[in-house]
Amino acid sequence: MGIAGANVSSDRRNFFMSSAQLDALEKKEELECDPVRQKLGTPLRPGARILSFDLCGSDTVVLGLSSHQAKAANLTTRECTAAAAKHGGPVTAVAVLNESYTVNGSRIALSASWDKIVKVWPVDDPQNTLAVLTGHSDFVKCVAVHPTLPIVYTGSADKSIMFWRLPESLETLAQSTAPQEIAPFKTVKGQHTGQIYAMCLDPVSAQVLYSTGSDASVRAWDSQTGVAIATKGDESSDWYIARGQHKTNIFDCKATENTLWTASADNTAIGWDIETRTTDIVLEHSTTVTAVLPIPQVGVVVTGVRDGALYVWRVNSGVPKIIREINAHTDDVSCLRVAGRVFYSSGLDGTLRKWDIQSVVNFVGGFEYMPAELQALKDQDTSSKQGSDTLAKSSKSANQSALTEEEERELAELMSDLDDM
Repeated sequence: MGIAGANVSSDRRNFFMSSAQLDALEKKEELECDPVRQKLGTPLRPGARILSFDLCGSDTVVLGLSSHQAKAANLTTRECTAAAAKHGGPVTAVAVLNESYTVNGSRIALSASWDKIVKVWPVDDPQNTLAVLTGHSDFVKCVAVHPTLPIVYTGSADKSIMFWRLPESLETLAQSTAPQEIAPFKTVKGQHTGQIYAMCLDPVSAQVLYSTGSDASVRAWDSQTGVAIATKGDESSDWYIARGQHKTNIFDCKATENTLWTASADNTAIGWDIETRTTDIVLEHSTTVTAVLPIPQVGVVVTGVRDGALYVWRVNSGVPKIIREINAHTDDVSCLRVAGRVFYSSGLDGTLRKWDIQSVVNFVGGFEYMPAELQALKDQDTSSKQGSDTLAKSSKSANQSALTEEEERELAELMSDLDDM
């Protein structure tokens, strides 16, 4: 006896998939073939799901991939390097040290993986592992770096946050014949009761590290010592946001001068007043919010959700509202970053896409963002499909009436004979 709703197919990917799942898969594949989506945001395609990315200067990006690799790619040519930093599991997080830390003129990247380690390597030579950060007992989920100091922060499925200090001069690592193993100088464990999914530093002084995860709480730490930050006005109490407003997993967090933004599986993104730890703004969605990106210079917040959509919210005047929707990704949005006048989005559909902030915010062509040149392509594709449908209907009608009078009479006699049997 078969399982209700299960698919019986020779395609192995469809084993034990429900009808709803198969319908969703079919829709996703259809969207991936959409000629407009193939061009929207000038996508970079590394050939694997993008789990994380970080920007390295104006023309390079470092990608964390599901294929157990971290790679660098050129943002202009949209091509990846052939060489890669290889891990024993999916690369869930990447980060790039600031430009003052280099080896032989190359910027330095870090990649964190399910294999429980973090690798340190030159962006220009990904296969040259300079150091390995070891200490976590489960998947490493997120990584962050101090903007001016050689300090690295990692969060793990083992519910701990580790603080690492790299050598002041990374050239010493390059001179070694084997990767240097580095141990954390501080481990924080016990305050979070679930996996650590995201961390961010305050953008003003970088003195505070915020952490969050599956326990739906947010904690704050001194970024150089790992000591819990005290509540302002109450030195005996740690600063934290308890589970409650967010009901479940928090997947992302980003800080501005006065506001901490969080994105959650409870279908909301929340802007918190950092001093009072109260909710300033709640952005309601119809599905899981997987990424959040505040862009205070233009008064907007970008959110990415589980079905791949991007939403641009106006948050600096009255009640927050969605002013723009971007339908480019066909799977979960995994990461959002901003650099100057553009922001970037990555997804589990295996694409990294680039968006001009002013063009998106000031777009006058409607609620859904669609550049003029792509709107023309969309109209052409729609017209072509309508023509194909009309042709198919005409062909079907012609086939139905293709019998001669004599053939129709013979068919009627045959049906009559069948009725008498």
